[in-house]
Amino acid sequence: MPASETSPLLSREPRSPFPSIDNALLRLGGRVDRVSIEDICLRDVGDICKETAFRLVVLLELRARKLRQRPPSDRDVWSHSAQLAPNEVEKSLLDEQVIKTWELFLDEYRTTAEIEQVLWASFAVDDTAARLVRVVDLLNDDHPSPLICHQVVILSLADLWHHAPSRALSARTNSTSGVGLRYDAICTPRVLHAVDLAAHLTYFSLLVSYVLHPPSQPTISGKGLDFIGPREILLMVFSASILIRPRTLFNIPFAVTLLLFLFSLPAVPFAGSLSFYVLLFCFAFHAFEFHYPHAPSPLFLFKVQHTLPFAGFLAHGFSHIVFPIVLFFIPIGFLATFWLSMALADTFFAPPSLITLTSFAPTPIETRTTVLMMFFGVCFAVFCSLFIFVVQGNGLYANVSGWDVYSPRVGRDARVAFVRTVVAYSSPYTFPAPFSILQAVLIGVPSFALGSLGFRPPFAQAEKLLWRMTVGPVGLVFGLAMFLLPN
Repeated sequence: MPASETSPLLSREPRSPFPSIDNALLRLGGRVDRVSIEDICLRDVGDICKETAFRLVVLLELRARKLRQRPPSDRDVWSHSAQLAPNEVEKSLLDEQVIKTWELFLDEYRTTAEIEQVLWASFAVDDTAARLVRVVDLLNDDHPSPLICHQVVILSLADLWHHAPSRALSARTNSTSGVGLRYDAICTPRVLHAVDLAAHLTYFSLLVSYVLHPPSQPTISGKGLDFIGPREILLMVFSASILIRPRTLFNIPFAVTLLLFLFSLPAVPFAGSLSFYVLLFCFAFHAFEFHYPHAPSPLFLFKVQHTLPFAGFLAHGFSHIVFPIVLFFIPIGFLATFWLSMALADTFFAPPSLITLTSFAPTPIETRTTVLMMFFGVCFAVFCSLFIFVVQGNGLYANVSGWDVYSPRVGRDARVAFVRTVVAYSSPYTFPAPFSILQAVLIGVPSFALGSLGFRPPFAQAEKLLWRMTVGPVGLVFGLAMFLLPN
């Protein structure tokens, strides 16, 4: 995404006075003592915000690379233990240096824009500047720095989540560009997340409609695209537009849905076919996906300091308590189910005739079975949630409120989920689904084609205009609706 003319989120001056991160780490030589860091991160640039940002990026990148180091693959136990001990010491020293650097920056009064600039200023990883890295990019990994738990960091991200970035910088622009920037500022990251969530819910509603009332498979094969209606077309469009967004493991069901419909052309996945069973699995996955602390989710529409830790606490309990218990009893559970089916093999249950007043055909037995299993799954999830509270309830922090009420570890993971969401929706002129298809067709494909031929046309203005004509009006409606929700 191109950076806005006033936004610091992806800004980087053409001639940066700072070396690349790789060169800084090469000169540092892996040392984490204070003297070596002072030699690399000089304080004579004249911009305390960028100086602090560069220092933090170097420290956090060094920390991340040390955590990614693999232990030796041989069976030398002593060498393995000898390598782990220094890594833990260096990690602690780096965490201490990061906190000291941040607190030194906060010794004086800092404006919201200055704090935001430190967190979002980007620097080249190598000399080619092909990849840029920011402080916030290094806070949302699986092993985040303690900096993510600092109150000022969370407050700055929460302010950016609810408001436009760099409000102080936008106020100094001229009246002509200021009108456009104020229009753009309505689509805050929170609003863009709501638009993206609405697209996911629309896709899920179409999928529910399809699995409940799929097209009837004819006895004689139809011709052409007789089974492809608006519902099926919209399902493919929404799933494709969601896949264009940043790719995660949660996008796999969307890819499966799109492939099932594409490979079924000119027909569709009919009830009773293997593709329909796979589609039912995607349907069940999406039903539970909205409860996981991963964007887009209804959890981010409310106070994230309450919803995300609660969801993370339950997810942690499921992965560390419920899942091992279920895995332990799977063999006997499978055998008991098999024995029960054999015991009832001579019992026939004739289903009563279904009389419907609607034009829809009866719901397929596969969908009914899936919905019944989902019902029992929800009951099981509720029972397991109560069980988790009984087991871990004594460990709750009664005197702590907000993020760390369920434990510091759960609070840290919840902050990581929040940082990832803020980063995902804070890029200037973000195109949520289904508008991402328009961006890919009208901007992405021509830019790639002309770029491969050696041309560099100015697509930044075209992308901005496309965003203001498509995402902007929808974001305006959602922005007005967001005032009704608690901050």
